Amino acid sequence: MSKAKWHYDFNIISHRGVFPVTKNLSYHKKLEDLPILIQRDGGFTCWYCKKELKDQYIYEHLNNNRQDNRIENLVLACQSCNIKKITDFDMQIRARDKLKENEDGNFVREIKPEVKMPTSEIDINMSNSEITRQYLEEVINTDGSIPFSDALNSCAFLCKDKTGHGSQQAIRNYIQMLTSSVAPFMVILDEKKKKIIVKRSGK
Repeated sequence: MSKAKWHYDFNIISHRGVFPVTKNLSYHKKLEDLPILIQRDGGFTCWYCKKELKDQYIYEHLNNNRQDNRIENLVLACQSCNIKKITDFDMQIRARDKLKENEDGNFVREIKPEVKMPTSEIDINMSNSEITRQYLEEVINTDGSIPFSDALNSCAFLCKDKTGHGSQQAIRNYIQMLTSSVAPFMVILDEKKKKIIVKRSGK
């Protein structure tokens, strides 16, 4: 494979230069980018339909390249708009224009030092719930499961580190919600009769 071909395959080329790609949008980067996206794009809303977002939202890639995880290429979106954009030409044009606007601006670089994590009780609960969900998702997608006790302790540490709040009881409540009958995860017993969290079949 030629050097030029490698360069094309593993980097994003834009009018501002060449940017390396990454395979996954890690939960650490999601947590880092979330307050910046909220401030840059006018609130905790879907960038496309402008509806207020709840617990379920998506880091939407404007150019549809899920390996291009530059913050300029990301907006928050609801699941409905994320799916609709696949076949909606007008939404694709809006996304292309938004990407160019983000690349041309210096908003991210200017505001990042001033961005603060949420302080209200509601915002803290939303942030900690998302931290817990993303941690479980990343570990389970990689390892297939996670011991319940490890999930509890790790999520409590991450929440405390990121938001300054994260009691084990609160994290236990988040995990119970995420392992409910309609949620993406479930608790089972392993061969040693220890509780582990796995991905729910069909989710």
